[in-house]
Amino acid sequence: MEKLVTTRLYLVPFTLEVVKAAIIGNAELASFLGVTVLPDWYEEEYISNLPLIADILCKYPFQSEWGWGSLIIHQAENTLIGHVMVKVIPDSTGSPTGSLEIGYYVASSYRQQGYASEATQAVVDWALSQPSVQSVTAGCDRGNIASKRVLEKIGMQLVESREKMLVWKLGKTATVQ
Repeated sequence: MEKLVTTRLYLVPFTLEVVKAAIIGNAELASFLGVTVLPDWYEEEYISNLPLIADILCKYPFQSEWGWGSLIIHQAENTLIGHVMVKVIPDSTGSPTGSLEIGYYVASSYRQQGYASEATQAVVDWALSQPSVQSVTAGCDRGNIASKRVLEKIGMQLVESREKMLVWKLGKTATVQ
């Protein structure tokens, strides 16, 4: 994945090297990236999974090419405010299927300002521009209205309703030349 720039954000690839800095702690991550790091740029569960994420990036070259998505840096404040996760969905043999799963998180003080939508839209647009990617999926809790709004806003379609989870999808659109 490459560095992306939006109107208000820098999206920095969450590569193995960056994951390793995050495992050490926010001070190391701030130094590595040259940014201010908010203490709540992640969910608690996410930070405890960083060693597993590093292991996945080491073991699976196709995931390593993508990193684990992007870190969301607020341009004007040079501050890490969240992340957009990108997970390559493998088939039963472990090969990429052409589908990605996304997720996102923005620090509480930066919510309801469109940052999640802006960052996620940029990542999804870039991902779908890659020849190997055919679709992007996302899941959200049924009761998470803000997350549902982000997914609707970026054009994803609700494709499945489970007991506690909603599944959304966006595929490439055919163009006539």
